[in-house]
Amino acid sequence: MVKQKDIFWKAAIFTLVVFLLGVSLGYLLEGSRVKSIRDEYKRIEIEWADAKLLNSYYQTLNPFLCGAAVKENLEFADRVYNEGLKLERYERSNKLNDELLIDKQRYALLKVEFWLNSILIKDKCNVDYVNLVYFYKDKPKEKEKVEQETQSIILRELKEEHGSNLMLIPLPLDLNISMINVMKNAHNISKAPSLLINEKLKLEGIYNVEKLNKIIKEDG
Repeated sequence: MVKQKDIFWKAAIFTLVVFLLGVSLGYLLEGSRVKSIRDEYKRIEIEWADAKLLNSYYQTLNPFLCGAAVKENLEFADRVYNEGLKLERYERSNKLNDELLIDKQRYALLKVEFWLNSILIKDKCNVDYVNLVYFYKDKPKEKEKVEQETQSIILRELKEEHGSNLMLIPLPLDLNISMINVMKNAHNISKAPSLLINEKLKLEGIYNVEKLNKIIKEDG
């Protein structure tokens, strides 16, 4: 009887130790994932800080320097777009916790900064690239989630087709960011997914590549 009790307690202790080790390992892995994603956001933030400085420069842009400014802005757009794809992969492969909310808000604000830069250069230098803002929800309902995933795939294909001639700028509607709230109210954006082309044409719902190409051509 004593032996059976000893076996029972030993088994219970062993199970508890294994459980605690599993929980600890889970925390370590989650912490490692969060750190990795945080590092990625910080690196992106440096690039967007560069965009802020560029914005100040573009405010007083000399027309003779438009060629260099447009070239840098287009190259910067491609770098940002590729980094955005990388962050999407992080989000799909990791369960992000609320600690990253501030990072996501910061990243969204920096994307707004880039949008403003793109508008400014386009106006000052009279270039014909397309600004396409994609409004989505960070925490969508089930139907919205399916529609957003579909529209994201379509937009990725559209971006690959147009390359540097298309500024694709995804912005979240539901992260409680005042600047984005002002912009979505100014353009009457209330649903996700929604698209805004060249700051004047609003589209709600899902649009395929063929339809978007036709709209962009007519708008241009």
